[in-house]
Amino acid sequence: MAMPDVHALLGPSSAAMWMACPPSARLGEKIEDTGSEYAAEGTLAHHVGELLLREKWEDMDISEDMASAQTDPLYSASMLEYMKAYADFVEERMAEAKAQCSDPHIFIEQQVAFAEYAPEGFGTSDVVIITDGQMEVVDLKYGSGIPVSAEGNPQMRIYGLGAYLAWCWAYDIQRVRMTIYQPRLDSISSDTMTVTDLLEWAEKELKPKAKLAWEGKGEFNPGEKQCKWCKAAATCRARAEYQMELAKHDFAPPPTLDESEIADILTRLPEFKAWVKQLEEYAQDAAVNHGVHFPGYKVVEGRSNRKYTNEDAIADQLIRAGFSSAAIYKPKELLGITAMEKLVGKKKFGELAGKYIIKPEGAPTLVPLSDKRPELNTAAKAAEDFAT
Repeated sequence: MAMPDVHALLGPSSAAMWMACPPSARLGEKIEDTGSEYAAEGTLAHHVGELLLREKWEDMDISEDMASAQTDPLYSASMLEYMKAYADFVEERMAEAKAQCSDPHIFIEQQVAFAEYAPEGFGTSDVVIITDGQMEVVDLKYGSGIPVSAEGNPQMRIYGLGAYLAWCWAYDIQRVRMTIYQPRLDSISSDTMTVTDLLEWAEKELKPKAKLAWEGKGEFNPGEKQCKWCKAAATCRARAEYQMELAKHDFAPPPTLDESEIADILTRLPEFKAWVKQLEEYAQDAAVNHGVHFPGYKVVEGRSNRKYTNEDAIADQLIRAGFSSAAIYKPKELLGITAMEKLVGKKKFGELAGKYIIKPEGAPTLVPLSDKRPELNTAAKAAEDFAT
């Protein structure tokens, strides 16, 4: 994941949004980006990865900066492990580059611009490696959600375009390889384009859509990918109308719905639920923190649970009254596996305790055909279980 393009209306990181739905860029322009802990964690991991790369390839003394990063509450042994894997991956790419030419060049955290295709367009490329005839742009993504493909990815194409424009005057670049590296998912995805094809895409696809987005024109085009990170997603009228199409189904008892109707509803439900959640969060914040009044609603004190103010004092009083420590304290409990991996580091924890960990067979669940897991023969499985 590249550093946030905080000053670029048409930045690479939001390209999937504004290229698919051009008016969305201006619609969300004045809405504050409140961020999230996940984003903060990703930014910190990215910084740690950058330090490791600069130590390796620029002989930078990172001890002070690394010590500072390690004081961040979001830092963990697991994060360092993943970022070392990222640094190792970049080193592998450099070894590959050295096999192609004697003197490959690596650039770390370089700002690239593409204003001739998108007004005031710029971004920060994580890693650029240049060899004879080829340039590779590597983008680190720290998220642990789903693998992101580099194929046809507008963000990666823009990074590739910006990097080419930055260095084409100095190097003979014929091909651009764009790679997304996701260490927490063991996912590597690459896509290669000739410079001719990349420039043609920039001229025919990027440039006209960027012009519309810059001017706040074009048609609204709600959809799962483009709405996911749009700051105006909660209040966008076009998206609301798009989501409310789901309500056009006649929600009669299930026997009156055929399989295709149920499948259509199932396909739309995840995005519909995400929209409802965003709308609720927006309304909650607006009412509680900004004094906005919604007809038919009011702000009240929420429910709360009782809690101790001084556990040591309570324990002392109970022990004095004759209760034993064993009776009033919970027994020790190990951290969960995910928390333990974050504390110890996934690789090291696996080495120390992997033989004591099992992964039970998951319960059957219904998913779209696009899910990469193999399909179960549930009827055969049921018969097998019954036979045993």
